[in-house]
Amino acid sequence: MRNLYRIFLILVLLLIFMVAFLFVTANTQPVTLAVPVADWQYQVTLGALVVVLLALGLLAGLATGLGLKGLRGLFGPRS
Repeated sequence: MRNLYRIFLILVLLLIFMVAFLFVTANTQPVTLAVPVADWQYQVTLGALVVVLLALGLLAGLATGLGLKGLRGLFGPRS
């Protein structure tokens, strides 16, 4: 019964993520990003902006995890 509950919970979370992802990526309204350093302005869709920010967060988390644990900890023997 516990495994059935866990599977159900994972499926519900995946469904919520899929609906949110489709909602964000379906938004084609352009958003202006202004970089104050060089007065650059970019026009990107909100969906692309959210996906890029999520990817950058994922890479930052991976880099932090590798930095804290080190490459030896990643490929070393398990204790």
